[in-house]
Amino acid sequence: MKKLLPIVGILLLGAILLNACKKDYYIDTGLADPHYKGTIYDYLANNPLLLDTIAYIIERAGLKETLQKDSVTFFSPTDDAIRRAMDDLNEYRYFSLEDSVFLKDIDPAVWKRFLSMYIMDGRHLAKDFARVDPNNVFAYPGINYVMQSGYIFNIGLIYENYNGVEAVGARLLRITDISFDPMTFKNNPSEIVATSDIQPTNGVLHVLSTRHTFGFRGNAFLQMAEEYLLNR
Repeated sequence: MKKLLPIVGILLLGAILLNACKKDYYIDTGLADPHYKGTIYDYLANNPLLLDTIAYIIERAGLKETLQKDSVTFFSPTDDAIRRAMDDLNEYRYFSLEDSVFLKDIDPAVWKRFLSMYIMDGRHLAKDFARVDPNNVFAYPGINYVMQSGYIFNIGLIYENYNGVEAVGARLLRITDISFDPMTFKNNPSEIVATSDIQPTNGVLHVLSTRHTFGFRGNAFLQMAEEYLLNR
């Protein structure tokens, strides 16, 4: 009987472990729902870690209604992009012996000028954009779009390779400022969309990478903001 006890103990332990493995520590909830029951502005305002600063400057720019009522596609920078832009501006002002400024101090016209660069009329999901190949734009050039500000961006899907097979991997949505080199794009600043196809009630939201430079060109925001601050 004593020899049976260890065997019974092992079997009991195995049963306990097997039962533990059946616990619902993983629940398959299916595919994520891209639809959001609110407007583009609502989505931004309700994401305090990433996008609520964007919502604030949209309101300052007088574009809140656009992102609440109009049918648009918004390529949203993140709060990090605005923080870096303001840090660069205040560093410049520090060395110019000028006081630091805050978001509320920036002229609304400046916010509107730059934010309008990221707004397209109509709804555009990632799948709606043509293919672009940064290494062969003559074969796959994407398409140029005029944004609400009148600024022209090239937007397209990069088809990634997978396991050595060309163009069968992930699709990356890229937006490019083509003003430097409209032919080959070699020297143009561009950014990858980190999260695509969020679908609020009035349009589509694509969120750019957190490393994005606000306005695409490094000093563009700084120069315009400083000009307005000096002339106020």
